[in-house]
Amino acid sequence: MYHNPRHEKLYFNRITQAIQRVELSIIGKTIPLDVTYWNTGKPIEGTNFDGRLGGEYKPIKEGQTWGNRWDLVWFHITGEVPADFDGKEIQLWLNITTEGCVYHADGTVDQHIGYKSIWDDRAIRQYVPLTKSAKAGEKLEFWLEGSVAGYFGVTPLDDVKCKDIDRNDPTRFGEREGTVEKIRLAIFNDAAFQLSLDMKLMLNLYEGLHEGSVRRAKIFKALQDCCNILGSNPTAFDQARESLKPIMSLKTSASEMDVFAVGHAHIDTGWLWPVREGRRKCVRTFANQIKLIKDYPGYIFGASQPQHYQFVKEDQPELFERIKQAVADGKWELQGGMWVESDCNIPSGESLVRQFIHGKNFFMDEFGKDVTNLWIPDVFGYSAALPQIMHLAGVDTFLTQKISWSQFNTFPYNTFFWQGIDGTEILTHFPPEDTYNSDMTPGSLIGSQQRFKEKAVASKIMSLFGVGDGGGGPRPDHIERALRMKDLEGCPRVQFNTAENFFESLHDIKHELPKWVGELYLEYHRGTLTTQALVKKQNRQLEHRLREMEIICSTAGVDSYPIQTFDKLWKTLLLNHFHDIIPGSSINNVYQVTHQEHADMLAKLDEMQAKVAPKLLTADEKSVVYFNSLSHAWSGVIQLPEGWEGAAYNGKKMATQAINEKIVAAVTIEPLSSIQLTRFNESSPTTTVDQLVLENELVKYTFNKEGQLVSAYDKQADLEVLREPGNAISLYNDRPTAYDAWDIDAYHRTEYVGSSTVQSIKVEIGPLLNVLTVIATIGEGSTVTQIITLPTKESKRLDFATTVNWAEQHKLLKVAFPTTISTTEASCDIQYGYLKRPTHTNTSWDMARFEVACHKYVDMSEPTFGVALLNDCKYGHRILDNTLELTLLRSPTWPDPDADMGEHTFTYSLLPHVDDLVRSDVMQQARSLNQQPVMFAGFAGKLDSPVKLDSKNATLEVLKRAEKSDALIARIVESHGYRGKATLTVPADSKVTVTNLMEWTDGEELPVIDNKVSLTLKPFEIVTVKIV
Repeated sequence: MYHNPRHEKLYFNRITQAIQRVELSIIGKTIPLDVTYWNTGKPIEGTNFDGRLGGEYKPIKEGQTWGNRWDLVWFHITGEVPADFDGKEIQLWLNITTEGCVYHADGTVDQHIGYKSIWDDRAIRQYVPLTKSAKAGEKLEFWLEGSVAGYFGVTPLDDVKCKDIDRNDPTRFGEREGTVEKIRLAIFNDAAFQLSLDMKLMLNLYEGLHEGSVRRAKIFKALQDCCNILGSNPTAFDQARESLKPIMSLKTSASEMDVFAVGHAHIDTGWLWPVREGRRKCVRTFANQIKLIKDYPGYIFGASQPQHYQFVKEDQPELFERIKQAVADGKWELQGGMWVESDCNIPSGESLVRQFIHGKNFFMDEFGKDVTNLWIPDVFGYSAALPQIMHLAGVDTFLTQKISWSQFNTFPYNTFFWQGIDGTEILTHFPPEDTYNSDMTPGSLIGSQQRFKEKAVASKIMSLFGVGDGGGGPRPDHIERALRMKDLEGCPRVQFNTAENFFESLHDIKHELPKWVGELYLEYHRGTLTTQALVKKQNRQLEHRLREMEIICSTAGVDSYPIQTFDKLWKTLLLNHFHDIIPGSSINNVYQVTHQEHADMLAKLDEMQAKVAPKLLTADEKSVVYFNSLSHAWSGVIQLPEGWEGAAYNGKKMATQAINEKIVAAVTIEPLSSIQLTRFNESSPTTTVDQLVLENELVKYTFNKEGQLVSAYDKQADLEVLREPGNAISLYNDRPTAYDAWDIDAYHRTEYVGSSTVQSIKVEIGPLLNVLTVIATIGEGSTVTQIITLPTKESKRLDFATTVNWAEQHKLLKVAFPTTISTTEASCDIQYGYLKRPTHTNTSWDMARFEVACHKYVDMSEPTFGVALLNDCKYGHRILDNTLELTLLRSPTWPDPDADMGEHTFTYSLLPHVDDLVRSDVMQQARSLNQQPVMFAGFAGKLDSPVKLDSKNATLEVLKRAEKSDALIARIVESHGYRGKATLTVPADSKVTVTNLMEWTDGEELPVIDNKVSLTLKPFEIVTVKIV
């Protein structure tokens, strides 16, 4: 009767019910164990077995609570194997409604346990295998560390729907209790477990085959026969398994694809949990996989992120040693060359470089392995600068799957070459399962094979299987399914293998693969370019400050160079580049820690500067030295030391001006050099005028009473820059349909709320700057204060120094400058170069880019004229319709209900120019806005870098001590996109050799003539040299 399609649902339900009954038989008799617990009452960094000591333990029974959110608790579990368990397979049954980690009495970590998740029930891990044959009377003793959080933390998941919240509600960050549901010893029925796996696997295969398939019909009949056996004898598990053997023994066809199955556990370092909890997730996950590697000899697990290995090394050195042995035995694969799986939109070019330097060096130092792939499957878009950086770091292959999340367009390839801005090509694979958390089921692999776009030329695909995001990795059932699909008719062939072997197989067909040129833009999560503005601002400051201090410390000499301090600072910064931290998609606790870490780093860099200053300069309380770390001259106004009213240069009084309670002076500082000023107690006055005009010999800017820029007239070009009022600060409703902190949806532009309302406005004319001050309100309770400045001469750059007190919910703040430029492309500053993007929506691909990542500038130019929008800490831009638009702030409430509330300070600048981008001063001005001269107050003298660069189109981006020698490392980047020459000046008697980003190789030795080295650079080329 079940052959009749009309009865199929009935008999399908029969099968599922039979499976459920079998699963109820997997756990047999159970007995409770004796348990005491100690709630430590505080969050603790890391996981240390000795941490269980020092507290008062209390007895606890099933049904009782043991802690509140994020409490860390130790359980002591004891018992004895009863007589009727003798000879039986036994397991611990542990359910404390949260995650935890099990330890043996000697402190050896065993495995992770996990509670069900609202999002993913695969996170459940309640059983701890002990022995296949128990001995009656054997004493049992275990320790269990638990943290009151689910697999996805404690954050209320319903808030993902973007509802407004009460910011005075103390429960807005989430509430949770830990409860002991089960702490028992259980008899495990392996026969029932294996049968349930067989039945579920074949039922899943049945569902994955097309309806007319002969194989499908035969599977359905075999499952009904299995049900008949169980119906007559519900415990005839072995007999039922035997009945399925004929249908499960049929081999797959030669045309099916080969699946390289790689055990995987994506661990978000910080996300819906603090980093300290992510640290514990690493221990739990790695312990799980070490145990499975022992239980399943052919199984191979892989993990990326050296930071995670460092956590485990510090917290569980014995486990780390077991991992090292597994790596040596080929059972554990090291993946991905980055320190963490970094965001690739926000971090600078050098930050991406340092991810590889610190990541690959860790793997080489600890394991003796050179990892040659980039493994970032969950990152929100991939910069077109990455291919060259990868190549120069010795990375030849790249993997992600995130682009499959794009909203509007389906990416055309799975296996292809990705070409970056300089022409470098990297072999790339997008696993066609479109997940890094594969269930390892026939249906998933069949779908993967069907979606794979290069199946005509490639016969292999990769599957990343296991439970991830919150870690855990594969469970035994994942591995059991994979073993059953080694050669199973109807689905691809599965083999446990490494990613490295898979990538090597792709190189055999590389001549037949397609190519993608430019960025890998994710049509999703565009809000991560803006959310959590403070962490992005601090990051920009730290990236520049680290660069400055590396140059300054190199100038002081490699002997005193604080290499270990820099190493620690860089690793802290790189950790916070994790792809849920710097994008702004983590919980409040993550940002409390990150903000403090960033503040501590800035303070440490100031301390380093104070320590190195006496080695370079002479103490003089009446003097100040300013050092320009850029490889081009810096011109502009600098702030004088606190308490100074004026200054003199070379004995001559300088013009100074008071602005915003600070005294400033105008200076020009040569590249990688310094100037000295002396104190002079007199400042110049300013004059208040009625006209809302800021003007000098080059430009004239006219404002209206609403603080909007109604005219921007370039006198040099005799052209009007704006077609409509600029500096239009606008508020939009911002309620994305899916992920609150992550997304800005296209329809937000149809939900315009309003613009700012001016409360006061005035103009002051000074000897150095013309200043327009605007105070305005916007939204339901926010204020905007702008100090808009134009130098009185020799500059067109109009700076908008802005302070926003932000108190909105689900609102988006933007500023726009509609230009008169006519161009189909805008040039967007990215890491170590720029990328041209369309200014129109001709195609769905163009339309999808309504919010894009730009760093220090975006420029729209005609051949003889253009205009740029600069900024000092923002990233989200809209560049359509020849309008320059900058996204300033967002206000999501999930997962951080307090995201971005409070005061924000930032500067953006309008810069008209003659000529196109590469012949203008846009790049120099953008760098000057972001990197002010370094001030040494109370010192006199001259500070000159030992290495300098002379070039029209290249910059000296790095000067530092080598990672593992006393050599100096200089990194030069061609930033304009055309071929050119550069001259590097080095110390006398230097030997200069080309090296790679890792500094592992000594390449060509370059001729040094009169302390100068001539370089020829290709467009966007990165050149690293070692100077000895």
